[in-house]
Amino acid sequence: MSDFNHKDLQGPKDALLALRERAERRRHLITRTVDDATPDAMQRLVQELQTHQIELEMQYEELLVAQAEAETARAEYIDLYDFAPVGYLSLSAKGTIQQLNLSAAQLLGEVRQKLLRRRLALFVTEKNRAEFAQFLDALLASEERQTCELSFTRSNGEVFHAQLEGMRVTTIENETSYRLALLDISARRAATEALAMSEARFRQLFEQSTDAVVLVRNLHIVDCNEAALRMMGAIHKSQLVQQHISFMVPELQPDGGRSDNLLQQNFALLRRKGAHRFEWYRSTLRGDGIWLEVVLTYINVGGEQLVHAVWRDITAQRAAREQLRAEKEFSESLLDNSVDGIIALDRESRITAWNREAENYTGLREAETLGQEIFHVFPGLDTPEWRRRFSEVLGHGERIVLSGVPFIVRPGHYDIYMVPLRGEQQNEINGVLVVIRDMTERMRLIEETTQLKLSQQQEVLSAILTTEEAERKRIAEALHNGVGQLLYATKLHLESRTGASLPRDEVHTLLNEAIRMTRTISFELTPGILEDFGLKFALEELGRRIPRQSLPLHLHTEGLEQPLPQLMEVAVYRIVQELLNNIIKHAQAQEAFIHVVRENDKLAISVEDNGQGFEPDPHFAPRSGIGLPGLQNRVSLLGGSLTINSRPGQGTIVSIELPVK
Repeated sequence: MSDFNHKDLQGPKDALLALRERAERRRHLITRTVDDATPDAMQRLVQELQTHQIELEMQYEELLVAQAEAETARAEYIDLYDFAPVGYLSLSAKGTIQQLNLSAAQLLGEVRQKLLRRRLALFVTEKNRAEFAQFLDALLASEERQTCELSFTRSNGEVFHAQLEGMRVTTIENETSYRLALLDISARRAATEALAMSEARFRQLFEQSTDAVVLVRNLHIVDCNEAALRMMGAIHKSQLVQQHISFMVPELQPDGGRSDNLLQQNFALLRRKGAHRFEWYRSTLRGDGIWLEVVLTYINVGGEQLVHAVWRDITAQRAAREQLRAEKEFSESLLDNSVDGIIALDRESRITAWNREAENYTGLREAETLGQEIFHVFPGLDTPEWRRRFSEVLGHGERIVLSGVPFIVRPGHYDIYMVPLRGEQQNEINGVLVVIRDMTERMRLIEETTQLKLSQQQEVLSAILTTEEAERKRIAEALHNGVGQLLYATKLHLESRTGASLPRDEVHTLLNEAIRMTRTISFELTPGILEDFGLKFALEELGRRIPRQSLPLHLHTEGLEQPLPQLMEVAVYRIVQELLNNIIKHAQAQEAFIHVVRENDKLAISVEDNGQGFEPDPHFAPRSGIGLPGLQNRVSLLGGSLTINSRPGQGTIVSIELPVK
């Protein structure tokens, strides 16, 4: 037994080797026998002692193995204790440090040996020492584990935050002590404080944001700001909070899609992308319909993930966008339906627009020309003269018109208008607009119109000459048949009374009649009464000169107190005079009515008789001659219109309307 020294054991491996050696020795002892001369009793005693020795050695060997294992476990525990990331301390009942590991020493910023038997409260900041005392009292009063968070000061004055967790234990000597775990939570505390500050800033921004903002959980509103209340026409948050996000949203969107399907689709996109934007239509609590731009993002509030939804009212922008789209469609429609060929060029003379009429003029499709340089599409334009014209439009903003340019692909001519295209800033020229106008038909119409005007002028001139000639003839006949006959009768009467006394009364009568007829002819030629007393009095005098026994005449005038232009008054007088002459000569009427009425800038003339009437020509048009055709020419020259309503046996109504200029 003296051969074995347990101090030589270096560990479990050495203990096992020693056990093996002792086992060999036991085998040798068991097999050794005593002398034959030894009495039986002695032999039995020796064997019992040997057996007992072996049992003792085996028990001793087991104790050695157990001790080796305990030493190994203790070494591992010490390693785990000292190098644990958490600080461990043992305090006495008075709060002095009895034991601590390396992590605790590092946290307190001092060598471990210098910390032993020092009060832990000395490392607690002054503001937390009362709380630390309460923590120890709580440990003393309870067998449960207690936890608190305190601020500590290291030896170098640096402050850190720690979570303190401990429990009360009773030693073998029946003394009270505390087992504490010290965990540095400065980073966590800083993160918590930063998160709290972030949430405070978020709350401030949330409440003060000019945009409407709502927080959503499971498609229900959990919070909203004042801007959202104003947008929705709400007074209290309770009117919106806990409402489904789709409340006050119509079943169908303006495009015909279902609102609930649109909501599900957009929230699915939010989950996939993390952020999403869309537009939708909803109503406010006031009943107004508004378009919203909705921006969805995720946000963490108080450790809970919510959906942060920003609502922006884009009703005005949407209306402007729709108006812009409508204007664009309208412009494109005008472009495509224009009777002119329209080509737009940028500053590099590249074609940016090409309408259908341009295709008809050139035979080139839009797809063949867009993006191409105009000089490449039309090589004939690639001349210094044409390039100079484009430069004048682009550089100086001049408008250039080229007339009578012959078509290349078909007969005819066209005009080219080149005008600058200006941007939002009117002094900025972005390109050139080229308008091609087919003048072939217009030139033909102008030529035909010119010929028609010449023909009408010739007809009017012919009518005037014919009327003048007829008037001369009528005057000649009036002088010959009236005044001439009276003078001739007077001459004969005087010659037959040669040498005898002449009856003065007969001569005076003949001469007076000649004078009267001369005055009548003069009045008909130039009615001076028109200049002296105006149209109304002249028409009344014209009516008085017609004997009532031959034609009862009813004249009605209105609005003629204000004088008309002189030439128009003469024309109206002559028109009425001509119509009365026609009634007297041709109508065989028993009664006639004349209405001359002025209303604002219109003058209406109506002459009606109950004579024999006639069948008007449906293709009545001005032609050479006098009478109604001459009357129509006169009315046309005045810019008026003439209508004749007549039936055989039912009289005639001539209506004339003239503009007063």
